[in-house]
Amino acid sequence: MPVYWRRRLTRLEVGLYAAIVGVLIAVFIERTLVYMELAERTAMIVTVNNVNSALHIQRALAMLDGRAEKQSQGNPLDVAQVRVRNRHPDMPDRQNIAQLERGFWVYDQSRRELIYLPSLHRRLQTEDAQSTVPFRLLTDAAAYGLVPAVHYTWE
Repeated sequence: MPVYWRRRLTRLEVGLYAAIVGVLIAVFIERTLVYMELAERTAMIVTVNNVNSALHIQRALAMLDGRAEKQSQGNPLDVAQVRVRNRHPDMPDRQNIAQLERGFWVYDQSRRELIYLPSLHRRLQTEDAQSTVPFRLLTDAAAYGLVPAVHYTWE
């Protein structure tokens, strides 16, 4: 019976195997980052949808109880009574936003915006230089809920 793999590999074979493994690892890491960013974008969208649903429920409860609807200008997470695990405390202005941990929600009190700070933002394109996604709470009759404050695309 013949015995395979008894001879030593040549430098060319070792180099080829190392190059192939290196390319496979690079492709795997790139694909992993793409899917991690997709998961983060999906989590952000789901959070916005949950807050909008809770806002509509709060509005419907106020109408059913006959309470006058109050125009709330506070944090939309507090107005909707939604708990989000990845939330920073409210901040008075946007000056220190670069120092905050990424992957969290923060409310800017001066601009009245709920801002998401994505941790992975290679495919995010916004008008903001800090790669943040701000949302505003609209409370008029035509539109009620969180809407993006700036145009962004996240592929």
